[in-house]
Amino acid sequence: MAERRDEYLLRAAFIVSTCGDWVFRFAMPMLVLQLTDSAFLAAFTYALEFVPYVLVGLFSGVVADRADRRRLMTGCDLASAVVVAGIGLLCLLDSPPVPAVYAAAFVLACMRPLYFPAFQGFLMERVPEERRAVMNAWVQGSESLLNMLGPIAGISVVAFLGPAAASGVNAVSFALSAVLILLTAASPAASAAAPLREALRGMGPDLLTGFRLLFAEPVLRSGTILLTLTNFAVHAVEANLVYVVTGATGQSGFVLGLVVAAQGAGAVAGAAFVPRLLGRHSEGRLLTVGMGALAAALLAPALTADVRLLAPAWAVAGAATSLIVVGWFTYRQKVVDAEYMGRVVAVNRAVSFAAILPAALLGGWVAAAFAPAALFAGAGLVQALAFAVTAAGLVGRAGRSPAAEPGVRQPVP
Repeated sequence: MAERRDEYLLRAAFIVSTCGDWVFRFAMPMLVLQLTDSAFLAAFTYALEFVPYVLVGLFSGVVADRADRRRLMTGCDLASAVVVAGIGLLCLLDSPPVPAVYAAAFVLACMRPLYFPAFQGFLMERVPEERRAVMNAWVQGSESLLNMLGPIAGISVVAFLGPAAASGVNAVSFALSAVLILLTAASPAASAAAPLREALRGMGPDLLTGFRLLFAEPVLRSGTILLTLTNFAVHAVEANLVYVVTGATGQSGFVLGLVVAAQGAGAVAGAAFVPRLLGRHSEGRLLTVGMGALAAALLAPALTADVRLLAPAWAVAGAATSLIVVGWFTYRQKVVDAEYMGRVVAVNRAVSFAAILPAALLGGWVAAAFAPAALFAGAGLVQALAFAVTAAGLVGRAGRSPAAEPGVRQPVP
């Protein structure tokens, strides 16, 4: 069946493209480190990945809803392949200009905020509603697995091949992803989509529509605020995990790897069970349980950051994150029409990702000025607040049909 064929092609494209992202995440910082011998500048290169979600992400959702999503995703992959190939050529120079490297890294990072809203809208076009929870769980599980294995694979590829050859491998991965997207069937709705040039014009009203759909609907508004709090709590710890494990507590890099692997394993396990849980429980119930479990996982290492407690806690955090992400995605797909999904996803991510930088900076200050216990306790209390509001509010009751859910309605333009 064509719909299932497209689903499998989407899965393959997602895997290939995400693998390419991990090579990029380590090739660029390694190149900058070689050029500048500055750990700070290398870390800044890594952090560039999140900046476009705030600066570009708002407008990318409008483009994803106006343009042909299949062509947009293909264009993002092909543009990424060209930029990465250019980075590989820069690596061959004796002294590559650092500003050019930063510019290339920023342009490449801008592709993901365009790709993701288009992917979410395209998923709704090609995957039947009864299979969306399964597809969402698969995406979350696959991403979590790649987040666990990606650092090891990315570092290995870059270390073995060097930044130049690794960039070539990365370019091929993006090109392959573009081919897989092109192999999906052309959508009848594509004929009504605007050309990309027209999609870029007059985005203000459509951008406001994205904000209105997200913040006028009570459950989506509350959920966005709560997920931003969750993002703040999680990234305050994640951004400083290297310092906490290898610096403040004096544990080895191998221990750090065990903790990261435990988180990935927990996320994969959580994603595997979510479709079954959604068959018995509402999305709101999953969000509530996930928020509570994440709060407990963040608070536990306040007792001790020893690996014997930190690794199991981080495994629980990974599983809880899967419950939250899949539950939220599935509910959002129920109450937002596919026509507007790109805008809503882009605004949602831009708002929640805006919490990452201040969370990382504040978390680093707390961990260094006080102790890791203070960092975990503070993050856990923030997440406990998000859990309490979820359990007592509209988000915790979300998941019934829009007509039956109090305060929930189908968004309109």
